[in-house]
Amino acid sequence: MIDLRQLQVLRAIAVNGSLAGAARQLRFGQPTISYHLEALESHLGARLVERSPAGAVLTDIGAMVLEHAAGVLDRIAVVESEVQARLAHGLATLRVGAFTTAATKLLPRPLRRATEGSGVRVELTEAEPLELLTRVRSRSLHCALIYDVAGVTPRYGSDLYVEKLFDDPFRLLLPVEYAPAGPVDLGQFAEEGWIISAGGYDPSDQTLFATCQLLGFRPRIVLRTDNYSVIHGFVAAGGTVALVPELALEQGHDVVARETAQDIGARSVLFVTPAGPQPPLVERLRTQLHSHYGAAT
Repeated sequence: MIDLRQLQVLRAIAVNGSLAGAARQLRFGQPTISYHLEALESHLGARLVERSPAGAVLTDIGAMVLEHAAGVLDRIAVVESEVQARLAHGLATLRVGAFTTAATKLLPRPLRRATEGSGVRVELTEAEPLELLTRVRSRSLHCALIYDVAGVTPRYGSDLYVEKLFDDPFRLLLPVEYAPAGPVDLGQFAEEGWIISAGGYDPSDQTLFATCQLLGFRPRIVLRTDNYSVIHGFVAAGGTVALVPELALEQGHDVVARETAQDIGARSVLFVTPAGPQPPLVERLRTQLHSHYGAAT
C-alpha cells in the first residue's frame, strides 16, 4: 500500500532536484527520504528517480506518478484545512448571498475582515432577494444581504432572523443638462420616459408607481432593465429618467442624482440568517457589517 509520506517525498524531490533538498524541506533525515523513495519504487516495480552527482530528476514514470500524487496530496491538504476551520469557526465554507450592488459595494471589506486568517473558504451567490430568502430558509446559504421596503420585516416569519443595517434612500436620476439645484418635483416628469426594473419586486418601482398615482399620472415606461450601468447610460443619453437607490449610483456618467420634493422614502438593506444560533464566523461577519454600515452591536 502506498504511504502518503512516499508521495510527499516524491514531490519534494521533484521540487528541490535532490534528495538532500527534499530532506531539508520535509525535515526528514536523508536516509528516511531514501527509505520512502525505495519503498515506493519497490511497490510500483518501477524506477521513479534518476540520481546523479548533479542531483535527482524524475523519470517519465516518476513524473506520471507525481501528476496523480499531486491531486491526492492537494485533496488531503484541503481535508486538513477544512477540519481545522470547522473546529475553530464552526464551518469550513461560508456560503453568503447578496444582491449584486451589495456584493460589489458592501460585502468585500467586511467579509475579508471576518474571514481573515480563518482558512475558511467563501462561496458567494448573487441573486435577487426572493431567491436569497429561499436559500437562507433551506440553509443552503448561511446568511444573505437583501434589500426591502422599510417596515415590512415582520412578514418574514419565525424561521428567519432579519435585521436592518441601514436605509438606502431613493434618488431621481436625470440627464446632466437638467441639473436643478435642489429637490425636484416628480410631477414635472409626467411626460418623460421612465426606466424601471425587469421584474416586479424592486422597491424603487413600487415607490415610483405609488408616488406617481398620488400625483395623478402614470409613468410612461420606455425601458426595463436590472443593470444600473445600463440605466445610467440611457439616462445620460437623454429622454429618460429613473428612480434608483443611492447605493446604485455610479461615477463616470453624464447624469445627476437629486432628492425629490415628495417624501419617497428608502429601501432597507437587511442582513438575514436562519433563526437560531449561528456559526461563530457568521456572527463575525454580522459584527463587521454593523461596524461598517449599521448600528453598534
